[in-house]
Amino acid sequence: MAKEIVLFGLYSLVHLLAILTIPKENYFFLPSKIIPILILIVALLRYWKKLELRGKLVAVALVFSSFGDSFLALPDPKFFVPGLGSFLVAQLIYSGAFSFGSPLKLILFLPFLAYGLTFYSLLFPHLGPLAVPVAVYVLAICIMGWRALARKSVTYAFRVGLLGAISFIVSDSIIAYSMFLNPGMDRTLASILIMVTYYLAQALLYESVKVEELILKDSKSA
Repeated sequence: MAKEIVLFGLYSLVHLLAILTIPKENYFFLPSKIIPILILIVALLRYWKKLELRGKLVAVALVFSSFGDSFLALPDPKFFVPGLGSFLVAQLIYSGAFSFGSPLKLILFLPFLAYGLTFYSLLFPHLGPLAVPVAVYVLAICIMGWRALARKSVTYAFRVGLLGAISFIVSDSIIAYSMFLNPGMDRTLASILIMVTYYLAQALLYESVKVEELILKDSKSA
């Protein structure tokens, strides 16, 4: 197993432990949250010249994800919208990365659209002034999932990338559920579920790029 994935896993566990033991106001909470993502960013930047457009876009999406992590780790609710905006940009960039060299396949958008419309219809009565930004974000994650599926093939990199996209959708859905549909949900449990699925998503997306643009490329040139 690559050392960056080992480090990523270890620091992810550190943040999960932080969720269980310290409040968001603790100075250690924010660094513990973003260090795993920074590990993946640095790992991709090391191979920047070898990466194709897809890989470079994933690296940039990870950077915006780290911005979103930073905003959402802050205890003040006013940082929710900037955090949502940062992740919105990340989702759009991921969608662009999945679209690079992939067919459109509009029919594959239907299951994601159905999920997005159903979930948003449940959220809408509870959103208030956040109705529009949440609608835009739900659309963005549905597009991201669609573009991941539209790459349909039998390769390991495709399967890992699709699982990463789906895990991202699950993580974001848990955020929305715990904030708007079930605000009384235990916050520690919600945070653990959100971060486990989120870290899994980012690790799988990283793995997809590494296999497709670094390992396979090196094996073909050998």
